Amino acid sequence: MKSLSSLALVLITTIAMAKESKRPEALNVDSACAADAQTAGCGQEKVGTGMLKCIAAYHKNHKKEFKISEACNSARRQLEATHETPTSMKK
Repeated sequence: MKSLSSLALVLITTIAMAKESKRPEALNVDSACAADAQTAGCGQEKVGTGMLKCIAAYHKNHKKEFKISEACNSARRQLEATHETPTSMKK
């Protein structure tokens, strides 16, 4: 039983550490979109916690006075490119 609880503790720690460590592309989006997120009133949101959805929603409602920066768009596209499934894996 002791080994089972030790295994559970290691698993929980590993999962927590994995969630905290972000890929470089995500960190790039966090920094490139920080000003846009602040303007959109997204608070302390980051990639994976709703920042991009918040910026998009704000942009949708304020198209005339708010334009997403090119740096943010470029970083977002780079992040999306790393998430694409290789053609050989698509069904």
